[in-house]
Amino acid sequence: MPYVDILTHILPAVDDGPESMAEGVQMALAAARQGTRTIVATPHQRDVLLNSSMDDVRSVAADLNSRLRRESPSGARVRVLLGMENHLSPDLPEQVDAGQALTLNASRFILIALPFTTFPDYITDILARLRLKRLVPVLARPERNETLRRDVKKMAALVEEGTLFVASAGSITGEFGKEAQRAALRLTGRDLVHAVVSDMHRHEGSRPPGMRRAFRWVERASGSETATRLFEVQPQMILRGHSPMAEPVGNDLEPPSWWLSRLAGFARRPRGGGP
Repeated sequence: MPYVDILTHILPAVDDGPESMAEGVQMALAAARQGTRTIVATPHQRDVLLNSSMDDVRSVAADLNSRLRRESPSGARVRVLLGMENHLSPDLPEQVDAGQALTLNASRFILIALPFTTFPDYITDILARLRLKRLVPVLARPERNETLRRDVKKMAALVEEGTLFVASAGSITGEFGKEAQRAALRLTGRDLVHAVVSDMHRHEGSRPPGMRRAFRWVERASGSETATRLFEVQPQMILRGHSPMAEPVGNDLEPPSWWLSRLAGFARRPRGGGP
């Protein structure tokens, strides 16, 4: 089953992703070479509201798909769906009603960017109000949020309430430092992350596709079943409007000793050589 990538910045000239359509095509083809066949374009909501429009991003996504139909190799066609990386603001539920915030592939799942340091109390209220609208919050990059890294039980409580989390491939492979890497692998191993995403911004250099290498890290740390679930099965379920059925979260949220030994072995490997 191919990878399904539900957080990318692939639309050209919309946010801090590619500047040209040609570069957006390069990104999609680079992802396809790694095994990704479904990509969700999730431009930053703030950039769209300030500099573009919902109609514009729909048009750009349609143009990108048209180019990809012409340029994708036979048998390796990749498609781009539309979503949005929404800002965690107190009026987000109202923005959904006003058409100023998009869900993933027009489903009931709404992707939201987390801050990197704090987890303010008002977030819980926003998530509750979204759930009252029958939306499922999907919070991005918990492994890079300092509060959630220190308090994994808070994450477990949010999952019990119906919130989903996605971790970035770059965190898993160490692009954002060892602390984020350790957190990402611990969370994927504890079923507190429901999908792994590329969060790609370029086809190479900083924040490239990177899904294949991240899959291998998760496969080695938690097994092929977990990796397949996070990169293929559960993100596909989300796009089809079905909530992933995670295993129950236990009380022991610390990684087992064998996992720590395995991670230490990974850290000693050369950075460019895979897991």
